[in-house]
Amino acid sequence: MPTLAQIKIGESLVIKGIGSELAIKKRLEELGFLEGARIDKLYVGLFGGPEAVRVGGSVIAVRRNDADKIYGDKLQQGEIY
Repeated sequence: MPTLAQIKIGESLVIKGIGSELAIKKRLEELGFLEGARIDKLYVGLFGGPEAVRVGGSVIAVRRNDADKIYGDKLQQGEIY
């Protein structure tokens, strides 16, 4: 399964899980990163900087390290979820 860090700008992912420390996982869940939620990748910072994503109608910056731990199913271009 691809991670959020592996998908390209403009691609989307449906979250299947977060493989991180409990405190970080809980914080991401509070921000809307829940199993079954759709994430759209909008921007990637230079030199491995944060990634801007849309989740639940909000745009959120996620550290690259955390993006590596959010995994799920990649949606095909134009696929509705």
